[in-house]
Amino acid sequence: MSADDAHERWRNSTGTLGDRSAYKRVWDRQARDFDVASLAVAGHTDEPTMDLTARGFIDTLRATVGLDRNDVVLEIGCGIGRVGKLLGGECLQWFGADISGGMLGHAAARLQGLPNTRLVELSTVGLQEFPEDAFDLVYCTIVFMHLYEWDRYRYVEEAFRVLRPGGRGYFDNYPLDSEHGWNVFTEGARYPIDRRPAHISMASTREELGIYLSKAGFEAVRVVDLPNQLIAATGRKPGQGARRRP
Repeated sequence: MSADDAHERWRNSTGTLGDRSAYKRVWDRQARDFDVASLAVAGHTDEPTMDLTARGFIDTLRATVGLDRNDVVLEIGCGIGRVGKLLGGECLQWFGADISGGMLGHAAARLQGLPNTRLVELSTVGLQEFPEDAFDLVYCTIVFMHLYEWDRYRYVEEAFRVLRPGGRGYFDNYPLDSEHGWNVFTEGARYPIDRRPAHISMASTREELGIYLSKAGFEAVRVVDLPNQLIAATGRKPGQGARRRP
């Protein structure tokens, strides 16, 4: 499939904004074809480019919250495993959670041969499939723009619950006060109300992301600008605890 064909199928692969909360149905539709799925979650359809962007994100994690070879890591909204394919080699265990079983099917094919990676399908918004105090690092990248605000906060709350004391959290989105974030906003505004796609991107404010983490209980909360036109909110769960595998 050509890149243009993939773009066209991606544009037409979801319902309208009224379906936005039906995350499982919306993203399973986009997962029917690998190229469309790749474009939807990574913005690219070729492996070298996906690997390059994944490596850039891993560098961002290292710079903002730190990475350790002994970390047990959870990604919220892992999609086709773009990041996990490389991050799995840099931590003790990597767990990829996604609400779309279709996306996880593509991820499983890409993560073959990585025994320390595991994929988990979420039944609904939240992380009820995981126990408390299980992870050293929980992150969520290129996902919040596709969620309503209530669901963004739900995932922050749940990340706090499943982190062990001393664990770190990372969440990013487009900032509304940047040129790119404002373009995202105005592009969505130009759609007729009854034709806005269910997966359309929605920006965040810096205050919003910081409040989510603070209200969920994180300490040392920071909101930082990233080189790729995103902002990231980071924080740490208070205390210090022993490692525990989920």
